[in-house]
Amino acid sequence: MIFVTTHYDSQNQQKEVVSMGELKAVQISEIRENPVALRTVNRESEDYLGLVASMQQRGFMGAITVRPQKDPESEEEYYELIDGLHRFAAAKDAGISEINVDVVDLNDDLVLEAQIMANIHKVETRPAEYTQQLKRILARNPLMTEAELASKLGKSPQWIQQRLSLTKIDNEEIVTLINEGKIGLANAYALAKLPVDEQAAFVDRAITQPPDEFVPAVNSRVKEIREANRKGQDATKAEFQPVAHMRKMKDVKLELDNPEIGPALIKETGTKKPVDAFELAIQWILHLDPNSVEVQKAEYEERMKKKEEAKKAATLKRAKAAKEKADAKADYAAKKAANAEAEAEGKELPFPDLDKKPDEKKKGADSENQTEDAATEGEGEATEDDAEK
Repeated sequence: MIFVTTHYDSQNQQKEVVSMGELKAVQISEIRENPVALRTVNRESEDYLGLVASMQQRGFMGAITVRPQKDPESEEEYYELIDGLHRFAAAKDAGISEINVDVVDLNDDLVLEAQIMANIHKVETRPAEYTQQLKRILARNPLMTEAELASKLGKSPQWIQQRLSLTKIDNEEIVTLINEGKIGLANAYALAKLPVDEQAAFVDRAITQPPDEFVPAVNSRVKEIREANRKGQDATKAEFQPVAHMRKMKDVKLELDNPEIGPALIKETGTKKPVDAFELAIQWILHLDPNSVEVQKAEYEERMKKKEEAKKAATLKRAKAAKEKADAKADYAAKKAANAEAEAEGKELPFPDLDKKPDEKKKGADSENQTEDAATEGEGEATEDDAEK
């Protein structure tokens, strides 16, 4: 690993320091944690336990970054951790005795900079990317079960099932909201349970409601749809529902210091009683006042409109592809019949390359080009000979 850092010398001149790393394998007992770590390790988190299980299954991959140090009291030499605290801790908990390290020579100031740089440079894998990679693995291994894949990756079968369920979300806008973290994974997994044509109707709630509210609401809707299907009926169409979510504190404080929205709402709604005005204020804070509800409804209708347009576009695209396929099939059948008729009559085939593979057609074309080139060269030579005569 290469670290490029800057510092100021005694004349206050800015200098760049380039530190080259040395990759080697060392005993894990020779490594000590840095007393000043950028992050702490939560050994009870699902991600950390999954990392430990993965190392127990697959071993330690990659390398952590360390620097050589000497204990001032015992004068014992050891390596101090700079970057890779979670992997180091997981390797210890997984019972691994030897790991790869990248040894760099950095002073205390540069270590602090390096810790920040290393974490800034880490880009988290997005949920949709995990899902696509899992699909690729299963596609390449058709006989592999989800349980087997979970075992190989050191994850629970439930983790695999939940990640794969995201493939049911076919709306790019929703996928983007999930990747950006605007829709939490718990709500995303619940959203994936809904039919594709109903997912957009639940987006606002998926963004604003906590899982303990959103998940039961989705489960209730899924149950309602299943009951209707069981009876051979269509489920009642999901209708717009305003979603309560808090306004930002700065907006509330701004309104408190400079009341503009409140008086306007009171005037628009004809509110007279103090208790009704107080209720209206609470509604405004929760985005449930008449104006906020209208904004939500307009956004909902626009989303539904886009969904219908996307649905129509997809239908037209499928119809066009089906027509092109049918036309190509009919064209092939006509050419095939023409070839069969010519062959029966002992005539030259009108479409001799019809059943040839693309590579064979290319070879045939190259051969024809070479023949034409040779003929052209022959004609040129003959002309020169004639001129000499």
